[in-house]
Amino acid sequence: MFYLIGLGLSEKDLSLKSFELLKEIKNIYVDTYTNYFDLLWLEKALNKKLTLLSREDIEKNPTFIDIANSEEVALLVSGDPLVATTHTDILLRAKKKGIETKILHASSIYSAIAETGLHIYRFGKTVSIPFPEKNFFPRSFYEAIIENKGRNLHTMLLLDIKREQNLFMNPKEAIDILKTLDEDNKIQKVIIISRIGQETQRIIYGYIDELSKFDKEFYGFPPHTLVIPADLHFAEEEYLLNIAEIYKNSKNI
Repeated sequence: MFYLIGLGLSEKDLSLKSFELLKEIKNIYVDTYTNYFDLLWLEKALNKKLTLLSREDIEKNPTFIDIANSEEVALLVSGDPLVATTHTDILLRAKKKGIETKILHASSIYSAIAETGLHIYRFGKTVSIPFPEKNFFPRSFYEAIIENKGRNLHTMLLLDIKREQNLFMNPKEAIDILKTLDEDNKIQKVIIISRIGQETQRIIYGYIDELSKFDKEFYGFPPHTLVIPADLHFAEEEYLLNIAEIYKNSKNI
């Protein structure tokens, strides 16, 4: 049996159902590619060692699937496990080998983003901002933003991480990339959501030019998510203006 288990949005969001199940499983793996959490508490609580897997371990050499042929195996994933297509692929591989699978869901940025007050059904295509590299500076995510704006839809922007290098894109870096691509100033406002679901969560709303003035330290530790809002419905605007930090500290934004 192969279990795909969501860890949720913060360090101890793991459901009681998942925790009780993990007590009975010997082979427990953690997807570290998108994982921000320190799971030492879980190792202590279970009195078991968790095996950490890199992106390559999961996508190119998933030996844990073969183990699930004869033993129970659990793979822990940040957020909800089926948000990333990589994990859907793992389930398909297991099923093709005749391995029974079970999914235990958890909280995700895709639902928690509603804490901004924006209506979920008004979000268009979600895109990621990658770290620019030598001879690699894609703009497809920017084109998706403009396409969403043309349909009056919000755009959620996931920020790149390189877990093996301990690199997590900061909102400052993301805003600088957006401003580089946005030559016609089509992006005016941005919402920055930091550490949603954690004690230190923060929601910031303002003009992109204003927020670009702050340094990386201002935004704090990851994870961060950006939203480029469409024209706000009056109910969205009222909620957002009452729960977010507003820059320039004006409710006439």
